[in-house]
Amino acid sequence: MGVKLDWEIESEREAYRDLGEHPRDRMQRRANRRRAIVAILLVAGLIVGLVGLVLWRLWTVDSTIERQLRDTIAAEATALRIGDIAAYLNIQRSESESWVLGQTSLFWAYQQLKLERQVDLTGRVLGLTIDENRARALVEEVIDGERYQRLWFYWRYADGWRHVPADVTFWGQEVSLEGSNLSLIFAELDRPLAEALKPSLDLVWGEGCRWLACATPLPALTVRIVPEAVVGVSWSPDAPDELRIASPLTDRARVAVPLEPDLAGQVGRLLAERLVRQALGGLQPQPTADAAFVVGALGDWLTGRFLGDGGALGSSFVESLAQAYGDQAVGMLARVVQPDSNIGMLTAAFEIPLDELQVEWREFFQWRLALEPFLLGQGDQAGLLALYDDRAVDEALALVNDPQAVSAPVLTVIRVVVGPGSDGDSRAWVVVRYPDGSEGPITFRLVDGVWRRSVADPAFPGD
Repeated sequence: MGVKLDWEIESEREAYRDLGEHPRDRMQRRANRRRAIVAILLVAGLIVGLVGLVLWRLWTVDSTIERQLRDTIAAEATALRIGDIAAYLNIQRSESESWVLGQTSLFWAYQQLKLERQVDLTGRVLGLTIDENRARALVEEVIDGERYQRLWFYWRYADGWRHVPADVTFWGQEVSLEGSNLSLIFAELDRPLAEALKPSLDLVWGEGCRWLACATPLPALTVRIVPEAVVGVSWSPDAPDELRIASPLTDRARVAVPLEPDLAGQVGRLLAERLVRQALGGLQPQPTADAAFVVGALGDWLTGRFLGDGGALGSSFVESLAQAYGDQAVGMLARVVQPDSNIGMLTAAFEIPLDELQVEWREFFQWRLALEPFLLGQGDQAGLLALYDDRAVDEALALVNDPQAVSAPVLTVIRVVVGPGSDGDSRAWVVVRYPDGSEGPITFRLVDGVWRRSVADPAFPGD
């Protein structure tokens, strides 16, 4: 005798019930069950249909609202394109008269731009967000073949969508990216800029103090991208370690270039200045001392690293030292700078005479040549004479007595050749280009470990 499972026992009971039940009752019971199932399905179908109808209605309304907004944007772009100021102003609305006047000025600026450049105001919407009665749109413009975008804001009035002033509360959800000893805070609309900035910020702020051999560590940095054009690129007046950057979408912005070179340069410059100040303990070089050149070159080099050129375009002078003696050379140089240091500080830093250093001298001598008219303009005769050796005093005095020397154009340094002069003393022949296009050498002699301008020397090796 086998064991029966529960479901088998229940099945037998059902069979027994069916055997004792009148066939008509059994049919009625089954019909009632079918009717109940059909009723349930009908109710469920009705509910699904009603929900679908509501969703379809909402979708239809949303689609209509969006289509109306897109039509408004297209009409605004068309008004700008054909120069219809009445149609254009009809789309603008604000209680601020100054904003409306600003939009009027913008209209005429577009008309002038069309005369000067190839402009296609396509009206194509690159991004659109609608939040009840307010909306923002990224609208395409093509100028000289380059795609740009502008961020326009709209409000839905009883008579339709109207262009309104920028709504800084509608820039997207605030987001934060963490980096090397820094935080990047921005609204979602500015994510492309933030992501383009982060690698350079990580590199320079994370490695800058190591390169410069700072005595004290850097504080944590906050970089905040804000929808305020007036901010530009600046340090916050309320938080000394917060760098503020205006969102590029406060103006016309290139679609394919989230980080413009000019903006990158401004950011890199401010960070470099802060890093150099940290490394030098706030030291302020005398403006006419060689120390001023070195401090500026250190900042330029850091800016170049931020821009991703390895520092060479920022300062070939500092980069040549880093290439020859390693990145630690930058810190070695920074450690010896004093407010009145002359270029002999390089010998103190590397224990190598200037004429034996592996360094690209063009930047330094370009600075020295530009310093001369500056000193003349300041009436600093002693400062000018200090740049010359005792063999060239007459040349220096001739400049002092020449009223045209102050306004003379600064010559462009092409190359520098270092070698022994006819008397055995080291020379630096600085080959310059003159205003008439000709080229020739200006001679500097190594005197007491410092380059000083001297008389011409026949040992110049030429090309």
